[in-house]
Amino acid sequence: MRQGEHGINSNHHSNRKQRSVHTTEKGRALKDEREVVLLALLSHEKNGTFSNVLVRRTLDDCAGKSAVEKAFIKRLLEGVIERKTELDARIEHFTGRSVTRLHPAVHQILRMGIYQIYYMDSVPDSAVCNEAVRLAKRHGPARLSGFVNGVLRNAARQAAAEGDKDGAQAAETHVPSGEKGCADPLDRVQAQSIRHSMPQWLVQMWTDQLGAEETEKLLDALMEIRPVSMRIGARLTAGEREKLLEELRAAGVVIEEGGWLADCRHLRKTSDLRRLPGFSRGLWTVQDESSMLSVEAAGLRGGETVLDVCAAPGGKSFFAADRLAALELETGRAGRVYSYDLTRRKTDLIREGAKRLHLDNIRVAERDARIFAGQDEGRADVVLCDLPCSGLGVMGKKRDIKYRVSLEGLASLQQLQREILRNAARYLKQGGVLIYSTCTINRAENEENAAWIGKELGLVPEDLAAYLPEGIPGIQANMLQLLPHVHGTDGFFISRFRKA
Repeated sequence: MRQGEHGINSNHHSNRKQRSVHTTEKGRALKDEREVVLLALLSHEKNGTFSNVLVRRTLDDCAGKSAVEKAFIKRLLEGVIERKTELDARIEHFTGRSVTRLHPAVHQILRMGIYQIYYMDSVPDSAVCNEAVRLAKRHGPARLSGFVNGVLRNAARQAAAEGDKDGAQAAETHVPSGEKGCADPLDRVQAQSIRHSMPQWLVQMWTDQLGAEETEKLLDALMEIRPVSMRIGARLTAGEREKLLEELRAAGVVIEEGGWLADCRHLRKTSDLRRLPGFSRGLWTVQDESSMLSVEAAGLRGGETVLDVCAAPGGKSFFAADRLAALELETGRAGRVYSYDLTRRKTDLIREGAKRLHLDNIRVAERDARIFAGQDEGRADVVLCDLPCSGLGVMGKKRDIKYRVSLEGLASLQQLQREILRNAARYLKQGGVLIYSTCTINRAENEENAAWIGKELGLVPEDLAAYLPEGIPGIQANMLQLLPHVHGTDGFFISRFRKA
């Protein structure tokens, strides 16, 4: 299930009593970044904490460390989680044994070491080996420190021989021979699975749906480190916008233009976003451009009643409310957003965000989207249906989604999505617009559901090109599948319908 804005997996399974990762089991204060990462990884394996939550908590607990130290921790922690399939394949090659036989701490230390050797070329191999030995003596059976040293020095020699340090190519010894030239499609899928640490069934599904070459580009893009996407408040004047951007640059942030929308900027060299200029004042918020485009597709003109049926943590509700507030200043027509989600914990996130962004035209309440709310029948000009999904499009940010999703789970998701859509369509006024979107790349959840909406719910597909910025590739009538390597966004699906 999706870990995106409101999937059920956003109910974090981690116990807050396990939150502290900045001391050892004996209460000894941590002395270095690698020990922080090791204990976080052990916690991740034991408690199943979602990677994005784990990284945020780990960095919060390292508030006293420098920006460089925190950047190292973030890079190593995210990298090991993301590439653990490939790392384990390398470990098994170098050790000649299954990783299931390894001591848990030794297993994580080897993953960390091999990741640094192959993907962090600023770290000397000698330092990697020496630090791994030290960690093994402290956290694993001391007798295995020599084993750790031998494995990693072997890995360093292999990496030097391959000449692919800080590259993305798996060693020939770790992937099928079909990698070179890929004459056998099965070999190619297996090779891609290892090289990108992606479940083989998922590589095969995308190969069937997108083709082999497109899948290769997609897998590469999902492994890239992407900038943070920000949305500037719609009610800011041109002068206020420029002042905000100047303050961010002065804080050391590198700012790039968004790909498609004037309100979007991409931020690099950021640390704690909450402490950046303008955030606490509600002048901007974090939102991927793909999510922004789904609200843009609604074509708001001012004065509309908008229902967001699965809203947490509120990004689309906030954009819709902000746009309506800006349009009210121009037209005098007041619009309102009704923002719903399942639990108080989720709706509190929306309330907190709306307060920070100074949005008083949002009404928030708990509601199960699977249950029809008769009081809203025929009420909405726009219904936003960004529904629980597999989240395959946001793996670049939530790196362990691929280890949690299953082929069997995808089928049940489609049924849940259709259950919610059937209710959502009834909330539309005559002439009202429904936007169905997901943060995934999967035809069963996307194109198949869009076809079902037109056939079973009687809504009329409307061409997206009239509502989205000119030049966006891939629009197919009322549908758009955004892809990281094509659009520079999360993998995201948008479709538009009208009630005739």
